[in-house]
This record gives sequence, C-alpha cells and structure tokens, in this order.
Amino acid sequence: MEHKRLSYLLMAAGAVAAAGLSAVFLGILPALGGEMREMYPEMAGWYWPALICLWVIFALYMTAMAFYFAICRRIGKDRSFCRENERALFRISQALFCAAGLWLLGAGAWLMPNGLMGPMWLYLILMALASGAMGCLAYALARLIGRAVALQEENSLTI
Repeated sequence: MEHKRLSYLLMAAGAVAAAGLSAVFLGILPALGGEMREMYPEMAGWYWPALICLWVIFALYMTAMAFYFAICRRIGKDRSFCRENERALFRISQALFCAAGLWLLGAGAWLMPNGLMGPMWLYLILMALASGAMGCLAYALARLIGRAVALQEENSLTI
C-alpha cells in the first residue's frame, strides 16, 4: 500500500509541474515575446522562430513528463526496479539534453544580431544549465536502476 501512496504523491507533484510548464510555455512566454518585439524592434523577425523553438522545448519537457508518469505508475505496482524504468529514465535524460541544446541555440541566436547580453540571455543560459543538470540526474538514475535490476536478476537466479 505504501507504494501506491508514494505513486499518487509523485503523480500529484508531476501534475503540478506539468500545469506550471503549460502555463509558462503556452501563456507567459508567448506574451513576453510579444512585449520583447516592442522593446527590441530589431529582433521582431525572431518572434516566430523563437516561439516555435519554445514549443519544441515544451514538447520535449512534456515527453519527459509522460515517461515520468509511466515510472510513477510502475512504482505504484511495486515495480520500481525494472528495465522499463531504466529505459524511461534514459529517454527522460535524452529529452532534457535536447532541450538544453535548444536553450543554448536560443542563447546564441539572441547574441548574434547585436550582441545583446541582457537578462534574457542569462535566463536562456540558466535554463540550458538546469535542463542539462536534470538530464545528468536522470541519466545517473537510469544507470543506477540498471545496476539494481542486474543485481535483482542475479539474486533471483541464486535463490
């Protein structure tokens, strides 16, 4: 029963995170982009490419969330250490690494036209670092789960 409770708590936390991501990527950032067009008229041509890039990053984050929810469901079924969770964590890390690359691409594109290095540039770099760090954590957890599964399989053979 403890596994089910933990699974529900993890899913609730994931739902809050997914709602927050949706609000930011589908509401706040497009509105902020509209204001940025007015503040930086020389960058107005970058509005749609930047918005599309943000939506791709959002899709990568939501893909990672889908794998996260699959892991939560398996935890609820008392299947914490299984190959499926190892693969899901590896896919999460791939999605987050791709998102980090896109954030860096955005930071480079922001610098190119006029060499603007304001708070937006710093925000893009911080998002790339955060995505990369979370990708590293997911990859490390995938490796850890993989080793745990191997030990579990080895122990079940010796019994």
